[in-house]
Amino acid sequence: MQFGILGPLSIVVDGHEVALDSPKQRSLLVALLVEAGSAVATDRLAEIVWGEDQPVDPSSTIQTHVSRLRGLLEEWCGESARELLVTRPTGYALAVHPDQVDARRFERLVEEARGAATPEATVELLGAALALWRGRPFVELDHEQADAEATRLQELRLAALELRADAMLRLARHGEVVAELEVPVARNPLREHLRGLLMVALYRNGRQVDALAAYRDLRDQLVGELGLEPSAPLRQLELAILQQAEELPWPAPPVVPDASDERAGATRHSSSAATAMLPEPLTSFVGREEDIRGVSAALRGGRIVVLTGVGGVGKSRLAMRVAREVADDYADGVRVCDLSGADRSEAVAEIVATALGVLPTEGAGPAEGLVELLRAKHLLLVLDNCEHVAAGASALADRVGRTCPAVDVLVTSRQPLGVAGRQIWPVAPLDVGEDENSAAVAVFCDRASAADPSFELAGTDRDAVVEICRRLDGLPLALELAAARVRSMGPADIAARLDQRFDLLTAEPPEVAPRHRSLQTVVDWSYALLPEAAQQLFDRLAVFAGGFELYAAERVCAGDGLAEWEIAGRVAELVDSSLVAIERSRHRVRYRLLETLRDHGVARLDARGELATWQRRHAEHFASLAEDAMVGLQGAEEGEWMRAIDVELANLRAAQAWAGTHGQVDLALRLPALLCDYAYYQLRDEVYGWVLRALELPGASQSPAWGAALVAAGVGCMQRGQLGKAHEHGERALAAASDEWVVLRAVQLLAEISLYRGHLDETDRRGTQLVEAARSVDSAYYESLGQLYRVFAATYTGRADDAAAQLREGWQVVERARTPSLRAGYCYLEGEIRLDADPGAALAAFEQASEVAASVGNRFIEGVARVSIASLEARHGEPGEALAAFSEIIAHWRSSGDWAHMWTTLRNLLVLLERVAANEPAAVLLGAVETAGTGALAFGTDAQRLETTASSLRESLGREAFAAAANRGRNMSDDEAVAYALDEIDRLVAEGVVDGS
Repeated sequence: MQFGILGPLSIVVDGHEVALDSPKQRSLLVALLVEAGSAVATDRLAEIVWGEDQPVDPSSTIQTHVSRLRGLLEEWCGESARELLVTRPTGYALAVHPDQVDARRFERLVEEARGAATPEATVELLGAALALWRGRPFVELDHEQADAEATRLQELRLAALELRADAMLRLARHGEVVAELEVPVARNPLREHLRGLLMVALYRNGRQVDALAAYRDLRDQLVGELGLEPSAPLRQLELAILQQAEELPWPAPPVVPDASDERAGATRHSSSAATAMLPEPLTSFVGREEDIRGVSAALRGGRIVVLTGVGGVGKSRLAMRVAREVADDYADGVRVCDLSGADRSEAVAEIVATALGVLPTEGAGPAEGLVELLRAKHLLLVLDNCEHVAAGASALADRVGRTCPAVDVLVTSRQPLGVAGRQIWPVAPLDVGEDENSAAVAVFCDRASAADPSFELAGTDRDAVVEICRRLDGLPLALELAAARVRSMGPADIAARLDQRFDLLTAEPPEVAPRHRSLQTVVDWSYALLPEAAQQLFDRLAVFAGGFELYAAERVCAGDGLAEWEIAGRVAELVDSSLVAIERSRHRVRYRLLETLRDHGVARLDARGELATWQRRHAEHFASLAEDAMVGLQGAEEGEWMRAIDVELANLRAAQAWAGTHGQVDLALRLPALLCDYAYYQLRDEVYGWVLRALELPGASQSPAWGAALVAAGVGCMQRGQLGKAHEHGERALAAASDEWVVLRAVQLLAEISLYRGHLDETDRRGTQLVEAARSVDSAYYESLGQLYRVFAATYTGRADDAAAQLREGWQVVERARTPSLRAGYCYLEGEIRLDADPGAALAAFEQASEVAASVGNRFIEGVARVSIASLEARHGEPGEALAAFSEIIAHWRSSGDWAHMWTTLRNLLVLLERVAANEPAAVLLGAVETAGTGALAFGTDAQRLETTASSLRESLGREAFAAAANRGRNMSDDEAVAYALDEIDRLVAEGVVDGS
């Protein structure tokens, strides 16, 4: 029996494929095949097969599926199936020979190909290995473990493709290589080695122009997407092709073992022998399973792997764990050389030679003797702690890689080594997550229990530990130092003192290396390795919060001895030194300092008296960004600007905090005023808090930004449902405004407040005023908003013809403005106009409004449209779906604090409750909305619908019962009313509602 998992599950018995129809049994069988030969626990199988949607009794359900699967196996291959699918004390195992599973057979063939004596054998073995692939592995499983294993196998497949192409080039089969690599290169466009092989094949096939085009295509993508140039070896290859060189510097010379090679007759060492040179771990290893698999696969696919990362992230521990995992792959085991004691690069070869027992030879240096020894060995060489002797470690690793074909090198360094062909594996801090179920918390608890066996993660300690892990960025060393403090402090005490983390987080145990005995020494060690200009930039970058882009670093940090043109190179230097993290997304490349590193930089700036200077530069830059965003949000690129402010919100928050605490009144008022549209559309109540505090600053009323800040405060009060305060702020802003743009914003605010209050004549007057003021400054954006309020007023006062004419006129202005949110608003207007006459057309308009608003992150219009969709569903659709929609939209408004629209939503909900005969809850909510303190009253058809519902409830319940229920609602707080509504929705959904129409 053969099993195929390199693609959809395949089962072959006696040369014939058999079918397994049950999706769950297919998933179960694939889960067992992933770990063929090993027992898989029952609960883990259930997690893999069902995920979060577990059956009531997972163990029994798994047992049933196993029994059925075993029965099918018996039908196909007789009683031998009993020995194939076996029960273990902890779960189940599939006892198959590795060659019965195509994935394991593939790995064996690749391993044999690596040691093949001739290129012909390599090509044949890898051809057989690659022929086993039929598609993506484990397609039946949607689980992180399966995804990780699939990724590992796909990486090995690419490595096999490269190895086969390399061997075919040595056999002068250039045309075949071109044919085989064009599709893989297209699917993996940034994989340099694959691209280099294709370039060589094209060149040797007489296609020099195509080879150079392949290089340019890679370079364009690297520069455009990542801001990086191709590697030095690939650039050298391009140059050689341009020069039409006879010999190309790619690929590397062939490795053909001869009869003297010790591997030819060597047998594999046992696990204990292979790991004898590895230090024993003193503590448990938590949270690095994906790194272990990835680094192990990288070693199998390449010769030199460099683990990089900030000090204290756990590079050495990871290297030792990986070395233990792969030790059996090396006939001569693993050798570890700690270079932390090396005082100069020139000493590296001597230290490594001494560690490996190489005796000095007359007339030869330590490197020669070391290489002579290693040339005949099959081992993994681990070079630990290389950052301070990077040049020496690079030279040694490069020489070993070129001259010792059976030696792989695993390096740990806070910065990459300059070795051609090396693979960088960045080691990130541990996952922090949002709760106690994270790797960082697991490490903290493990170390805390070791320090104090009575420690338990319970009660208030749980939140404190999560906060510690978040504040320490999941940095393992920092977590261990903090956990050691539980001997004398509680987690809450530790969390409260993390602002003094460099004094708090120290340790003195003899087993801890001196450079790891405090958080301060860890950071100082990395900082001291930087040149002065890089140190200078690192300190200045500490003023950024939540990350930064390169252009921001250039604008904020340049000056005073650091030219703007050199910032990019210095940032790259800090990335290479693992002091700045790089974060790539589809939209941009950003950089970030861990909070611990930021604290270090801030402390150094403060000690030199420079902190205020660079914080001011930072605040001024982000105020300028907010100014650009205010304009950008009113145009065609609204969505991009919305995302830009989302990304930079932490920096804007830091700039606002600095301005407020350092007496920068103009900036403290101006910044949130510039973000008013963003806050309004994104429902960011936080920004209104900024402006309300700024208005209380001494001298605020004399600031030029006073009027704009009053408008922003008014918008915030309006969204909070405080319409009286909002109107007061708007009138004061209009009276004080001398800036024509502040006038526009103030008039818009007053128009919207009038609409919420149902003062429709005032809404129409303010809308007309806004149209006229906007035309005077040629602002299509504000003109379209003015028309919008006029359409609302005409619609809600029953002037259908006026509303339709004004809507057509408004659409023409919207086309000039090209702002997506305006299009969404006018789609919403279309729905409002058609609401009673054509519910189907109205629903389509509301859905389009919601879709357009969501595309640019406008949560406000999206929410308003969703209320109307839910309300239509409530009156004309299926009640169960309407209830679910109301539950979502109520949560939407509650999370944003928009109480004006919360009460509009609840008014529409109680109409639905009356429809499904939930009469008492409807009456309770009616009482609550009637006494809501928002001032946002129902009017027009909304008010008529509410009165009709109230009359129906009085008749259904009786006057006394209705009055009692409504009075109960009147006595509820706002939060209690919302909680009551959600509880009633849950109850009705659980009981199953019926259409009460």
